Amino acid sequence: MAKLAVVAVCVLVASYLSTGQEQVPKARPQAASPTANDDALTDSGNGEIALFHSHARQVLVTASVWKHAPKSAAWVPKDVLKRYPKVVADSLAMPPVARGLSANDFHVFDNGAEQKINYLEESDFSWRDINEQWFFHPHIHGTWGDYTSVDLALDPPSATYIIGYIPSPSQSGNCHLIRVVAGDNDVVLNRGHYCNVEEGETRTQEGTKLAAKMESFAKSGKRGSVKVSSRPFVFWSSRVLSLMRGQAETSGSGSAAANYTYVVVVHDSRAPATVQIATEYELGTKQWDFPCPSNHPAVYVLGAVYKANGEIATRFGDSYPCPTENGYYSIPFDVARDVAAKYPGTHAPIPSRFNTQVELHPGDYDVHVVVSDGHKFGQARMPLRVEPLDSQALTISDIALNGILRDASWLLRDAAVVSPAPLMPSPLVSKHAQFIPVADARLPKKSSLPLYFEVYEPLLAHQSAEVYFRMKITDLKDGTVVMNAGPTSAAQCVTPGNVAIPIALNVDTKKLPSGQYKIEVQASDSAGRTTEWRSAKFEIQ
Repeated sequence: MAKLAVVAVCVLVASYLSTGQEQVPKARPQAASPTANDDALTDSGNGEIALFHSHARQVLVTASVWKHAPKSAAWVPKDVLKRYPKVVADSLAMPPVARGLSANDFHVFDNGAEQKINYLEESDFSWRDINEQWFFHPHIHGTWGDYTSVDLALDPPSATYIIGYIPSPSQSGNCHLIRVVAGDNDVVLNRGHYCNVEEGETRTQEGTKLAAKMESFAKSGKRGSVKVSSRPFVFWSSRVLSLMRGQAETSGSGSAAANYTYVVVVHDSRAPATVQIATEYELGTKQWDFPCPSNHPAVYVLGAVYKANGEIATRFGDSYPCPTENGYYSIPFDVARDVAAKYPGTHAPIPSRFNTQVELHPGDYDVHVVVSDGHKFGQARMPLRVEPLDSQALTISDIALNGILRDASWLLRDAAVVSPAPLMPSPLVSKHAQFIPVADARLPKKSSLPLYFEVYEPLLAHQSAEVYFRMKITDLKDGTVVMNAGPTSAAQCVTPGNVAIPIALNVDTKKLPSGQYKIEVQASDSAGRTTEWRSAKFEIQ
């Protein structure tokens, strides 16, 4: 048996010996603001299973602030100034940033009415993700991701503020214009409006026709010319962004002593499970040239979940437009035109993944995911079983194998793109790291295996309990157990009063040879209870 190590986000698991003997280590939700969130399990009273849902009116907006002063490229490193003088002169000169502002320095207007700021945080960190390659773009119906290698990666000085407020209730269909003033400073917002509009209300006739084609393609069983892969993962929890109030307003700052946190809300046996669906695809091209091509203006995803009897259980869908179209992280057409004129060959990356979630009751399903560029189509199909939840028993979720670990501090900026809608999918967070599942369970040789799972321990709601997990990896070629790790304490992942224990691990599989493997995880507690083994397969190439 190989000697392997497991590095966890919230715990550190030591290396395990190759004797096959188990190494036994020494043993060892907060309430949401009622004005920001209303969480409930509703019962229709007619015998139907209740639905889990969360509702929030809190609006977050991201504001970048510069002083109203002449631009300068003094911040640019000297070697860059020398290598790219034209780029620096045209694009990198900036006015000085306005750091250290308080809530008293801002005025926020929603549809012309000034709002009371209930949250302000200065968040001046790199615009790139922690892994320096993946970029994520949240939409109301899911999150898109693209992999970009930047030749000239500079982190210019910034003064970025996340501002929160709660507007008056509005009816579905109403759109709100946002305006932020910070004295005589120049303010650039991440968005200038938000709308309380359901998906069906915003579909154009052309979009409806394409959706009908994609749904027909989903029923056809064809694979298509677009390569698509997808994987579902079942969890019995959701995360609700809550504004946690402190003691009092900080003196002189005008900013409430508050902080946002994702509170893990565990479903009960009446509520449906949260099924996260990770999708990846290859369109044959990885970028849009400016200006955007008329024959390839967007990427479209449509999913249909079928019951065992063939009925539709639920649908999901979204589109990601080329940045000169109206959409999230859009670039105004005149700006894109000027960029294309100055720098021929300028392009924007096309997302290659889409993550979303649906809620499903226990049962057997078939999940169909169709991806299209408006002309070509591709489809992935997979079976899915959602098991019933015993809310009084120790339980373990699915294992999400192979993913992207990301600094969880990005989540507040993500929320500022879609609020008052919740982030989709509900983020999987273990301490300070976010785990983003991927559809591909293949690993390159000499790499580690990221994974995520949740343990649900009902005893933690009212008392303390020790929870452990154990893990083993089997070589499917000959059935050899190549790792047998645990039981290991999950104490560092426990939040007092919360029955969900999120665990993200980075398993050292660098010494394993190419081949196909199965990983299994089981949880146990100090009351003598154990869960069933959860398993997932992966391949090392």
